[in-house]
Amino acid sequence: MSVGKFVNIALDFNKLSSVEQATQILSAGSKLLTKGVKGVAITYSANYGQTRTIENVYFAGGWDTQTDGANQAAAIAAMETLLGTTNQGLQGKIRIAPITTMNAYDAPADPWNDDVLMGIVTTDLDRIERYLMSDWCILGWQNQNTVNNKKHPYAVGGGVSSGFPQAVSDKVQTTLIGFSGKYASS
Repeated sequence: MSVGKFVNIALDFNKLSSVEQATQILSAGSKLLTKGVKGVAITYSANYGQTRTIENVYFAGGWDTQTDGANQAAAIAAMETLLGTTNQGLQGKIRIAPITTMNAYDAPADPWNDDVLMGIVTTDLDRIERYLMSDWCILGWQNQNTVNNKKHPYAVGGGVSSGFPQAVSDKVQTTLIGFSGKYASS
């Protein structure tokens, strides 16, 4: 059984619009797909409602999660718009790999605390590893603030989720760093 690769992708949101970021994600994904992997998913800082929606859409065989919002969400929304227009051949082959960074806006989990979030994030990270073990490539989202940070190289938990607990953030970063070594791209 072949396994996928974990590939870093740096997207500078100060220099690239959401559409330009989306275009780079799709381009990187398309190149990986030509190498014969089953699919490509990009890490994404999601609220808990988005995580549930994304997983439900994929479980049902869909591709359009209708993710929206600011920052990374705007780039993901642009990516899905492009998947629905000029990149229809990539539908279902390029996905979002959500990492929950905050509670849901709609139908929030109750109770919500650091322990609950740690459990949800552990499930998210396990799902990412299942993708890797199933011959999918994961794009590890980096930005200009994280790309050169050896302890926090991935863009997870910033922006609107600035209250992301340190222990959970550390778990995410060490796990993704581990994936980047264990599933290194060649």
